[in-house]
Amino acid sequence: MKKSLIVLIALICVQTAAFADDTANIKIRINGAIHDNRYFLCLPNVGCLSILAAEKGKVYPVFHPIQMSGIFVTDVSSGYQLSPQGLPSSCDVTVDTNKTITISGSITTTKNNGVRVNQLHCSVS
Repeated sequence: MKKSLIVLIALICVQTAAFADDTANIKIRINGAIHDNRYFLCLPNVGCLSILAAEKGKVYPVFHPIQMSGIFVTDVSSGYQLSPQGLPSSCDVTVDTNKTITISGSITTTKNNGVRVNQLHCSVS
């Protein structure tokens, strides 16, 4: 029984490692997120990702290539209003599996409870 459990755990670890190679990863390095999980970066065909969790080291795996076509930022304390933001040329990319995109900048608020990322920059590795 004990050997079967060890073999099962080993198989799960190997399978998890195989999935890791089939993901595109998203790292977020956006400054200015206060310490109450209220700011989220939203990407089409991916979803909304916590900036605070990313600040604490969370890397978001996505199981398909990511076509960066725009981003939205939201402050959930202001009624979940999505603020669209255009992309600089560094972010106008496709992120294939086995690659990681790092999205960086700093959060600022705008008039009418909007929020945006200043100095938005992306790099793919």
